[in-house]
Amino acid sequence: MTDSKIRQLAIKYRSAIEAAHKDRLFVNDIGFDDFPTGSCGDTCYLLSEYLRRKGVETIWYSAQRDDWSHAWLVVKDKRVKRPTPKFFSWPEELRDIVAGYGAEHVDQEMDITRYEYEDLQGGLIIDITGDQFEDYDIPVYVGYLDLFHKTFDFNQAHDYDGLNDGRLCDLYQTISEYLDE
Repeated sequence: MTDSKIRQLAIKYRSAIEAAHKDRLFVNDIGFDDFPTGSCGDTCYLLSEYLRRKGVETIWYSAQRDDWSHAWLVVKDKRVKRPTPKFFSWPEELRDIVAGYGAEHVDQEMDITRYEYEDLQGGLIIDITGDQFEDYDIPVYVGYLDLFHKTFDFNQAHDYDGLNDGRLCDLYQTISEYLDE
């Protein structure tokens, strides 16, 4: 899918959220009652689901600036480096101790592979809540690492793997009713 089409989808989804918000459908949801303020993480999950259904895979990206965190998406395509595989094994002298606390499979290697900042630098960013910050007035940003996003320090990133929360599923359904599909 082209970057232009992804931008159109992001604009459409942001508009649907705004319409539902205008109709006061989020007044009882602490995460969305003041959209876009404080709703970036959940919005990323909802937008990820919408984009996945349109054939676009995404990575949820979390970052920190001073006392504020922010989340946005990165399109998972050839512009993103695959994370370097990393594995962990419990040292022999700790296996019995860890197993005593209920850990399972302490004899097996654990995959602790994760994205690092360097893996995602060249990826296409989708941010539909950046305008919650005083120094950014772009409600839908689809592009590469800009000056605003560079002000945040990378926390973590992970592949989107579905809506696994009833509250988010309900929000997704509510917002979907505002999409012309």
